[in-house]
Amino acid sequence: MTMLTQVKIPVDDLEKIKKIELEMLIELDRICRKKNIKYNLCAGTLLGAVRHEGFIPWDDDIDVRMLRSEYNKFCKACETELDVTKFFLQNHHTDKKYRWGFARILRNDTEFVRVGQENLKQKTGIFIDIFPSDGVPERKIEKRIYSILALISRKILWSPVGARVTKWSIKKIGFFLMSLVPAKIPFGIFNLLSKRYDERYSKRVGCMGLKADKSVFDDEEIQKFGLMREWHVHLTELTFENHKFLAPKQYDGWLVECFGNRYMELPPIEKRVNHHTVSRYKLL
Repeated sequence: MTMLTQVKIPVDDLEKIKKIELEMLIELDRICRKKNIKYNLCAGTLLGAVRHEGFIPWDDDIDVRMLRSEYNKFCKACETELDVTKFFLQNHHTDKKYRWGFARILRNDTEFVRVGQENLKQKTGIFIDIFPSDGVPERKIEKRIYSILALISRKILWSPVGARVTKWSIKKIGFFLMSLVPAKIPFGIFNLLSKRYDERYSKRVGCMGLKADKSVFDDEEIQKFGLMREWHVHLTELTFENHKFLAPKQYDGWLVECFGNRYMELPPIEKRVNHHTVSRYKLL
């Protein structure tokens, strides 16, 4: 079995990583405001802004959402507006070895490799995630088909990692076989679904390349099928690490659906952990 090594990041380095990520978020915000592109803080970053006015103390990443139409405009804007001396916009067009269904901004001259991803050929670096929100179907049978296609596509893209980190031999074989499928096929499925369920005409939207969040409180059921499109449109400003960034005006509704009604409560101590395991990293 492949031995996987996890590196524990010292507190001082974790703070340096957060500062680098904040620098990238400021650059994203600058481009979006200049080009009138709507984005919003999401996931733990939104929760951190509301509950802590900054990073969740035990978290170390930044997540941003954009409707697909805004996401496409942002990726196009980065061709001329992004400070390439410091940053790199990574998606499967700019990095042919990249295997995720969303974009990232990487900090040049850094490295950040998660456990199990050591053999991937994609460019690495400290990053922030940018998730596109596409329309989701409303009819039950279409929801089922949509969910299955999105899940299969994610599994194919993740399969080189799954073949390394999975312990069960049968699953390892399955992931190995899936890894032989060209990445253009799952990306093609994402593209077809995004066109079939255009976010501009959908009540709810979701990111096909991202699985749903789970509540840190075991007794709560959360995450309906997609999030309200209007939450991506009607925005406000929230303070995050002493800077103002765009966020859903109805952030309470967003956070309830993503984290449950008790999102303002701190989770149990045993769940105040970083879930992103790292095998190696390099700072500036």
